[in-house]
Amino acid sequence: MHIRYQFTLVLLFSFLFINAQTHQARFESIDVQHYSFEIHLNDSTNRIEGKTKVLVQFLKVTESCIFDLIEKNNSGTGMFVESLTCKNKALKFTHKNNQLVIELGKIVEPNELLTFEISYSGIPADGLVISENQYGQRTFFGDNWPDRAKHWLPTVDHPSDKATLEFKVYAPEYYEVVSNGLLVAKKQLANVMEFTHWKENVALSTKLMVIGAADFVVGNKTEYLNIPVSSWVFEQNKEQGFENYKYGTEALQFFSELIGPYSYEKLAHVQSKTRYGGMENASCIFYHEKTAISDNSQEGLFAHEVAHQWFGNSVTEQNWHHVWLSEGFATYLTHVYKQNFHGKEEFREGLANDRERVISYSKRNLAPIIDTTVTEYIRLLNANSYQKASWFLHMLREDLGDKIFFKGLQKYYADFKNSTALTKDFLQVMEKVSGKDLDLFFKQWLWQAGHPTLDLDWQQKDNHLRISVKQTQADYLFEFPLEIEIVYENGTSDLKTFKVNKSENKFFIQSDLKINDIKIDPGVKLLFENKNIRHADFAD
Repeated sequence: MHIRYQFTLVLLFSFLFINAQTHQARFESIDVQHYSFEIHLNDSTNRIEGKTKVLVQFLKVTESCIFDLIEKNNSGTGMFVESLTCKNKALKFTHKNNQLVIELGKIVEPNELLTFEISYSGIPADGLVISENQYGQRTFFGDNWPDRAKHWLPTVDHPSDKATLEFKVYAPEYYEVVSNGLLVAKKQLANVMEFTHWKENVALSTKLMVIGAADFVVGNKTEYLNIPVSSWVFEQNKEQGFENYKYGTEALQFFSELIGPYSYEKLAHVQSKTRYGGMENASCIFYHEKTAISDNSQEGLFAHEVAHQWFGNSVTEQNWHHVWLSEGFATYLTHVYKQNFHGKEEFREGLANDRERVISYSKRNLAPIIDTTVTEYIRLLNANSYQKASWFLHMLREDLGDKIFFKGLQKYYADFKNSTALTKDFLQVMEKVSGKDLDLFFKQWLWQAGHPTLDLDWQQKDNHLRISVKQTQADYLFEFPLEIEIVYENGTSDLKTFKVNKSENKFFIQSDLKINDIKIDPGVKLLFENKNIRHADFAD
């Protein structure tokens, strides 16, 4: 390696280590209770004006406080802080390295509450996407995952710090504005402007705090247990958009009954300019604009994003490296939704397709589901966090049985509702509910890279069947139950389950019937790669 690149890597990892230390210190020092965001939008420029009030509870003795906010740079984007006050008194602050460091001017004691008022303006390079939709109409959409809220909002931009919030938006009157929570007020102002006020009384992570402003038409209005459900689509897409967005109430009811009560005051499904297929913003899901005109069913996408309202939103991963607690849960619960509404075959087909994606991804990037080496968090949106994590949950369900598995999900949700969790928290809940030691199960599938790659040889001699199962993957061995279907020449078959825990396991079965074939995992219960099934001789 060239010495310059070595030096660059040292600087990069030093910076990341310092950032991690800074966040941990902040996590232990402050807890944001509430954000009040006032945002002024216009059509003449992309410049926004903001005034944010942040209510902070201090957890330890300190003399400073840090928020995340991208500073104005040479390209002209970023935010310029014009004033910062507390109790109507101006405070000293510095704004560099995209952090707003506030000098409190005194020693603050634990449990003390302070409200900061930050006035700022600028052009967001990201986070608030100001652009045109496919019809050339101007739109504004928050798109914060993973830590892009700081491009337009002064916050603690980390999933570990959850707070209630409100958005007070001033925009030209032809925009309809949607956001988290319930609509508090909407009124006409002078100069063809309109004021819209939304308030969310349930604490959220900043990745979920958004607004959307566009020429929306609102339809599909219904309710489930007094929770309003609606669809927001562009005027040009209202006919097909409402048809495509019709699945919201069905998924809301299904997951409410399966997991537990929905956390939020409403559920809006919104056509948007998100960079993702869908973004699960709490109570206000944004879908890519093409979803409203697609000829394909959006049912699976809707199920996935609605499932996030439970896992990812209400129960939020405390650290980005545990994003599987969000994406893996939503992916698997989408399969469970399809199993319920469309049957076992579609359920198994979806899992089999996901297994192929996991295998393909592992050949490009062999890494564990919880990969703490990743520092560019967008890279965590991969087949490990989604499909492999979904497979982990499926195998856990197979291990525990439906009753215990879903009882565990319900308790995990109840224990961490509107809070944050790490993988160890989910492990502890599932062990408590099941009464089983699941440490090895979690370690091998979540913290260990790869999956079993199997070679199977079999031979029948007289009335004896011998089966050899070899794990041929490099580095790690796995321990798992393997279901094998023995198919006889007379058309009947038997299912046998064997425990595989070595580089080679041999199994012996007595059978008086002539065997025609051996099939591995006919019920689609194991994440594995099948290299070979051979009818061959065994060495004694």
